[in-house]
Amino acid sequence: MGLIQKWFGFNGWKALSTSGKVGATILYRVLFFAGLAASIILYSYISGNEEPSIIWIAVVGFIWFLIFQFFINLIFVNIS
Repeated sequence: MGLIQKWFGFNGWKALSTSGKVGATILYRVLFFAGLAASIILYSYISGNEEPSIIWIAVVGFIWFLIFQFFINLIFVNIS
């Protein structure tokens, strides 16, 4: 497994789904969307309460996705 695949791939989600914990899977998905909303709101606040363009929303969303994938892989793959 390469470095990018190890830290930012979908192996954490696979490990979570094979463990059979449906409640945990739902919780992590809800946390992802809550964090995404919070990061977009935080970006809007930092940029001076201006409405961000769709490009910047996509950039913030992509960065949040990478951070969240890192934590999921850290919790379910790389620690065990």
